[in-house]
Amino acid sequence: MRVRFAPSPTGFFHVGNARTAVLNYLFKKKYNATYILRIEDTDMERSTKESEESILNDLKWLGIQWDEGPDCGGSFGPYRQSQRFDIYREYTEKLLSSGNAYHCYCTQEELDAQRQKAAQENKPFVYPGTCRNLTLEQKKAFENQGRKPTVRFRVKDGITLSIDDQIKGNVIFNSENIGGDFIIVRSDGVPVYNYIVIIDDTLMNVTHVIRGEDHLPNTPKQMLIAMALGLPVPHYAHMPLLLGPDRTKLSKRHGITSVSVYRQQGYLPETLFNYLALLGWTLESGEEIVPVEKLVGEFELSKIGKSSAIFDFQKLKWMNSVYLRNLPFEKAFDLFYPYIEKAHLTVSDTQWLTRVIETVRGNCEIASDIVKEISLFFGDTVAFEEDAQAMLSTPEAKEVIKTAYELIHSTINEHNYSTDTLNSLKQKTGLKGKILFMPFRAMVTGRLHGPELDKILPLLGYERFTKRIEYCYNHFVK
Repeated sequence: MRVRFAPSPTGFFHVGNARTAVLNYLFKKKYNATYILRIEDTDMERSTKESEESILNDLKWLGIQWDEGPDCGGSFGPYRQSQRFDIYREYTEKLLSSGNAYHCYCTQEELDAQRQKAAQENKPFVYPGTCRNLTLEQKKAFENQGRKPTVRFRVKDGITLSIDDQIKGNVIFNSENIGGDFIIVRSDGVPVYNYIVIIDDTLMNVTHVIRGEDHLPNTPKQMLIAMALGLPVPHYAHMPLLLGPDRTKLSKRHGITSVSVYRQQGYLPETLFNYLALLGWTLESGEEIVPVEKLVGEFELSKIGKSSAIFDFQKLKWMNSVYLRNLPFEKAFDLFYPYIEKAHLTVSDTQWLTRVIETVRGNCEIASDIVKEISLFFGDTVAFEEDAQAMLSTPEAKEVIKTAYELIHSTINEHNYSTDTLNSLKQKTGLKGKILFMPFRAMVTGRLHGPELDKILPLLGYERFTKRIEYCYNHFVK
């Protein structure tokens, strides 16, 4: 068995495309299939080397390994479409000489007028075959006008095609809903996607094409081309598309859709692979945190649902927090450190920094969260979160601040501040529970929630502790 993933290097690597790559990889591992990476770069204006390199790096980061591709070669190359134009020209000549294709001289204006007329009549546009049977004289006359022809594939009348889709089930197409004769080579000589993708799939011996359902309408056209050339037709499996939380097609307006941005923010590759792998189907056990080996063992194309899957950004973040908490500390430290370094929060005392990270890592959903979490241990003052600032403005909180200020100027010192301050506040104010603890936490951390105070205070240090109390006294009480 042979599968392929064929991205276009025209921009960032979208999570929808990454899902396609992941499911093809599960199929490869399940059936010991060959995984082909093919770069579809015929859009010369938009395709870039930088985009291709970014896609390859993101695939490697996800743990996806291919057996054949532009970087590692193989027996069925080249693996970039831009390097296969001679192959496409050869097959175009075969289609023209067999009468399965013909030159079309219709201008864009003429075609637009036909489309507009069909729209006014509430009919789908079907190319009427204007240039199907042109004589040599007619062709020469058009060429003398400066018209450059496209090449159209001839769709025979009365054709019915049945696609045994391994996800969608049996799908029927006929010559009417195919849209009539369709273009396979543009007037500039560049072949179109629908044409070359089936040439590549068959010549590369691809047995299973696993892709998004937006390609389903193209499938009968690709099958017709293969049949006309006497080439084998692969098995097809079309996955439902990903939707945003509002059930519209997933896009940047919903949230992050770029794999590289997830990578930069500190999502783990295991998280994204796991999440994408389970979009559209579930394990019988209901498990959601699943290692690759188990995903491979449970995977079947027939298990993928026919309905679109919702991309839940919050669930992905939750899943990453689970993976992050389960990461051995040494690996977590290495993951966090670049973000700490970039924020200029590194210190010479690595033992202290290690203890700080150990204290707060449980609050991190993604690795970049570490900057916010450890920042509470730096600085003589803190940036108060809105709810913490509101809390510190209450009469009870002001009493806590005032009493804490008095304590650090009397009985509380560097030896007992982390153990005795709260008890002393309780005795002096008569407050207890949240009415005491929440203002105290807000005063020294700027937040209402976080790690346990008995872990925070020793790491904060007496000098920083007292300066924060003094700041709150001057800011909220005085």
